[in-house]
Amino acid sequence: MHGHRSRAYSHTVKLSELRPGQKARIIAVRGGRGFRERFSGMGLHIGSEMEVLHSTGSNGMILIRTGDTRLMIGHGMAHKIFLRLE
Repeated sequence: MHGHRSRAYSHTVKLSELRPGQKARIIAVRGGRGFRERFSGMGLHIGSEMEVLHSTGSNGMILIRTGDTRLMIGHGMAHKIFLRLE
């Protein structure tokens, strides 16, 4: 069972680590109450699928698509969103 668990987490990445064209599913969010409220207020939820459309660099903005919605996410916020690669 331990081996299975290790494999499951081997494809876990932060949104800030994805490159344009990569698709992933949100599996966790790290942050306080205000961050979680902002996250859900943007229409993002655990289980949501997303695709990175554009990234302006390691400290810039990341343009994502989730469903029919496009959002710009700052690098600080993207660093707190954990995903499983699709």
